[in-house]
Amino acid sequence: MRIMAVLLLGILLLGLIPVTSTAALPSDYGVKITPTGFRLLSWEVDGTNVINAGDRGALGKSLPLWDWLLSEPWPGSLATGEYKLREDGDTIVGTLQTGSLLVEKTFQVLDSNRALLNVTFTNTGDSTFKSLVNWNSFDLGYTMAWAGYLGKPGGEQEIWMENGQLHIEEKNWVRLGAKVEAFGLVDFDEDLIALVFPGEKSVALWLESGSWGVETRAEFPPLVLEPGESKTYVFEVFVGHIEELKEVYPEIYEKLEPFLERNRFEITFDSQAFPIVGEITNLTVRVTPKEPLDKTGRLSVSVACGEGVFERTYPVDLSKESKVTLQITAEKSCRIKAELELEGEIITSASTTMRAFEKGKPLKVVFVWHHHQSPGVWPNGTLHGPWALVHTYEDELEPYYDGGAYYFHAWILQKYPEIKMTYHLSPSLLWQWNLTNTGWCQSYPSYQCFTPESPEAEKVKEAMRLYRDLYEKGQIEILSSYFAHPIGGYIAERYGWLDLLDYELSLGKKTTEEVIGVDASGIWLSEMAFSPKLVPLLEEHGFEYTVLDDRCHLRVLYPYSPYHLYAIGNSSIKVLFRDHTISDDFAFNNNFRSEDEAREKARKIVEEILSVREVDPNAEVVTIAADGENWIIFSPNPGLTAKYFEYLLQYLQEAQEKGLIETVTLGEAVSELEPYRNVTPLATSWLCSWDKWTREKKSVQESMWRRDEEVYNLTQTYVEKCGKDETYEKALYGLAQALDSDFYWAEFSYPPHVYAWLNWTENLVKDGLEGCSSTNVTPTTTTTSAAILHDTTSAIETYSTSETGEGTGFSTCGVGTLSALSLLALLLRKKE
Repeated sequence: MRIMAVLLLGILLLGLIPVTSTAALPSDYGVKITPTGFRLLSWEVDGTNVINAGDRGALGKSLPLWDWLLSEPWPGSLATGEYKLREDGDTIVGTLQTGSLLVEKTFQVLDSNRALLNVTFTNTGDSTFKSLVNWNSFDLGYTMAWAGYLGKPGGEQEIWMENGQLHIEEKNWVRLGAKVEAFGLVDFDEDLIALVFPGEKSVALWLESGSWGVETRAEFPPLVLEPGESKTYVFEVFVGHIEELKEVYPEIYEKLEPFLERNRFEITFDSQAFPIVGEITNLTVRVTPKEPLDKTGRLSVSVACGEGVFERTYPVDLSKESKVTLQITAEKSCRIKAELELEGEIITSASTTMRAFEKGKPLKVVFVWHHHQSPGVWPNGTLHGPWALVHTYEDELEPYYDGGAYYFHAWILQKYPEIKMTYHLSPSLLWQWNLTNTGWCQSYPSYQCFTPESPEAEKVKEAMRLYRDLYEKGQIEILSSYFAHPIGGYIAERYGWLDLLDYELSLGKKTTEEVIGVDASGIWLSEMAFSPKLVPLLEEHGFEYTVLDDRCHLRVLYPYSPYHLYAIGNSSIKVLFRDHTISDDFAFNNNFRSEDEAREKARKIVEEILSVREVDPNAEVVTIAADGENWIIFSPNPGLTAKYFEYLLQYLQEAQEKGLIETVTLGEAVSELEPYRNVTPLATSWLCSWDKWTREKKSVQESMWRRDEEVYNLTQTYVEKCGKDETYEKALYGLAQALDSDFYWAEFSYPPHVYAWLNWTENLVKDGLEGCSSTNVTPTTTTTSAAILHDTTSAIETYSTSETGEGTGFSTCGVGTLSALSLLALLLRKKE
């Protein structure tokens, strides 16, 4: 799962890049270009900038007119490189040399709505340049995208024209074969449209959406250039009100008119949540005019439930909101269609499906929330990524709630005591929360230290109390894991470093016990990175069950259904498989513009859960597992997205009161169900491969893994000569810090952290080798003593400015050092 730490780390790194001033055209058009990627930063309509985007990882802001050579890892040098900008009258010119390729872009404003963008590639090298990938059977080379928001976030739809036909849809993660004549975004609510007209036809069209906005991307044939050869792509760009298309592109406007009519009046449906088959339920149909019209229309409503069909027609006043209410005998599926007619013409329509559910044995529902932040700390104890604390104490969910995402989860559950959930409080997150007992120092966003008495520390302590209270009441279960966040399955499969993973499990479980007071029976495998080689380790540390992914670990093993409990092989470990589709739908499709949208989406999620018995009539349990914080804080409106979570709790409570579901913890599901079958899940991650941490940013990732191997091998040399003493275990701690998967994630890899800890570990081991002989062997221990922690800063001077971004060596702050030493001592001290 996408991890909060790496995402925010990426934003931090982008913030450290020296800022080059944007280029503004010498006109009143309000058009600005950023040198980062030569992307469109602003375009004013009626004096207001109408383009923007949320954070999108390594791309930064997903601003319009970002392009990509598909032979490069996403997002590519074109979108992230710093262009040299110059102004030439009404034109901005930008140049970038990337490898053997010289890129020149010119952006010329034609009038207040239109501009011309030229992109020229020249091969300055001595060999042939090729940009070529094959995705979904399409050979592709270069792309141009319009991405982000139009006006306020939300409401945008993808729009494109092919063969004279206009398409307006809402699709995500879809590639279509298309020779597009125009592509972009449209927002009917705000009367805004952005269109890009490419000079040559594309091969395919990519459609995507997320919390950062919406993307429509034209993908062109492979780009092949001989030495000295050039290729120019030409794009005309339009941004403005939809009506303004009429003058410049009348043929486009004409094709838009039917869509405009349909969007002039909105038809919405409201019905009782989760009706039981056979009961009488009310259906309300509302007609809301966006532009009131002093006329009367006719609303026709047809209802098809099974073989029964009926239709009713009602007069509606179009000068205000109107509504009609029907009574329906609920069946499993009723198709509702409403059409609004004015003066003999249907001007808008809408449809929905009303589901009803059989009342039988309640379906068990398990929610598992993965609360994780990497141990973003330098060897001297200073936090470079204090997100575990920031997203607890900071008021980031206004105007709805106080505190951050982590605090909110525990606070809101108190209001719904009948709803049970499971939380993985990662040991590295707990370690950072526990810093509030000693104080801490952080280098981001500026260097500052916090005392145990600070308001920030008190807020985090309150969050810990809330989680403990919920746990003691039996409303939540708390899972443990490795101390940091290694790709355990990959490490076991590729390297076989089981002694390191054994150490991390021991330290992780002890951290959970020490900080939150829980001897956990369940484990969260970071990134759901599973290997059968891990099973004996899990058993050895007393873990009894875990969660994996149905699509990547189970679904390929058809005919197995994910809605049952399974045993792994012949081991004692049980596993539930999360419903990948429902989990991702909840976590990633949350771009809301209103409370009504958020409420309706929460209701649909519960309907999706209830509908699994249509797929598997014998379904016993549905498991939803996702990051606990990312889907909230990365949404365009975090407060509204948190409200979406409360609506979910309300609907879960309603469905539970009707006897349709029973929310249970992971442990309760395991204890109450018998294993359906024995399975051996595939050795992979929730992404169905290891590529995100090993191959997608190959040059950076391979270097880190090679260095990991060098330092690990050095520790094995130490064991052979000196035994498994305190120095060895301290070296394992350094390796654990270095192997946190967050710092290997392709878009946000962070070598400074990795190399700082590897250098620290290497120096520690080399010093140890000088001071021992092959006969100086001490018994193996499971934890290290506090004494060995007092030289954690001894190797700080060994990593350079290029490795840390902070200069050679850090000053050791008082509170930071105390926190590092006292807490590590707490977590690593020998068992009595």
